Amino acid sequence: MALIIVIAVGHCLGCSTPASSREALELSPQPAARFIVQAFDSYPLVALSEMHGNTESQAFLASLIREPGFSGRVNDIVVEFGNARYQTIVDRYIAGESVDRDELRGTWENTTQVSGIWLLPMYEAILGDIRSVNVTLPPNRRFRVLLGDPPVDWRSVISPADDDFNDQRDAYFAWVVQHQVLEHRRKALLFVGGAHISRKVVFPNSLIHLLDARFPGNTLVVSAIDVGSMDRDAADRLKRWPIPWAAKVRGTWLGRSDVKIMGSKFSVGAVEDDIDAVLYLSAAPLIFQQPPAVPPSIAVEMQRRRRLAQDTLRFRGARIRFESSLPTLTASSREPMASVLRELLRDRSLRVVVKALADRHEAAALHLPLMRASLVTDWLTRRGVEARRLRAMGCGAVRPLWADDAEEHQAANRRAEIVRMTETASCEPAFDRH
Repeated sequence: MALIIVIAVGHCLGCSTPASSREALELSPQPAARFIVQAFDSYPLVALSEMHGNTESQAFLASLIREPGFSGRVNDIVVEFGNARYQTIVDRYIAGESVDRDELRGTWENTTQVSGIWLLPMYEAILGDIRSVNVTLPPNRRFRVLLGDPPVDWRSVISPADDDFNDQRDAYFAWVVQHQVLEHRRKALLFVGGAHISRKVVFPNSLIHLLDARFPGNTLVVSAIDVGSMDRDAADRLKRWPIPWAAKVRGTWLGRSDVKIMGSKFSVGAVEDDIDAVLYLSAAPLIFQQPPAVPPSIAVEMQRRRRLAQDTLRFRGARIRFESSLPTLTASSREPMASVLRELLRDRSLRVVVKALADRHEAAALHLPLMRASLVTDWLTRRGVEARRLRAMGCGAVRPLWADDAEEHQAANRRAEIVRMTETASCEPAFDRH
């Protein structure tokens, strides 16, 4: 069975096509839906970039699930826009059962994301569309929609030190793919943002990194193209074939080009090392909808979540940093440290773990982080926080925020993170350890 992952690309203006790339092979486009259906014959996982708020991506998914052969090959569609706490409700809904909308809407309203993007009607419509196709299929060929966002219960998230569900997003999505799809020899389509599946993205431990490490060669990554973000000359070379089309990029002029030609902001290197294939949906710039107004029924709660997200930055937003190769706080760490102190003095019941990390270039990466964590706990105890409420933990260089060598990014890797003390609080996200 197969898995599809959809990748969105960023923006780049004025990037030229190298002469050597122009001399490489031409692309060999195929009708896009047929290309993806046939890909499942070779891959159990196919990743297609979900371009948040993009109407063309929604329309293509609607055509793809109706393409002859798709339902016979694909068992699961794994989506980013649904809170996994609602999996049993979505199972009932996708199976065609009667489900009250007030029961269903928590799926997209209560995710880890506080931007409001999933409130766009298109995401509810995607679930409804899959349901409408399912009821036309025999039971043994129906899809299951798997929810890839961590099962956050916002009623229990009341402190900026509470579990960092954003940190668990890729780890949880990978956990779902492993335990709900691959271990059952099923095939799936993954519908998720491009930064999660671009192989040369500068964010370590992204979804595709986890899948490739655990199941090498199992995932075909297909990236949607937005010509409005591409180099103009390159975009002009793509307009000659009927839309929509898809093509593999390895060995072609596009594959050998720098990813900047695609408008990528967060990947480096050649296109063919970042993705496997491109999906071309329109000769015009793609259309993106902006997050809608928050419904009055959840407006107050969304404001609370957004305030909490801002407060959390002091605890886990790489604001508490250390000097290179030293257990010494940087001057810029004073304000976030003071903010953490105020919260710990305000909430005397809060007990926390201080996790300190190193960048990969620091020679003492095994011992230095524990010294850094102890420095933070000592700083807090000297200012009135009881020692029993604090635990220092050294985490080495295992969880960098950035993979490149830019000094500002390496500085962000030399950081402390502060989370509520729980049974699962550790250096790695909880779902990495299942």
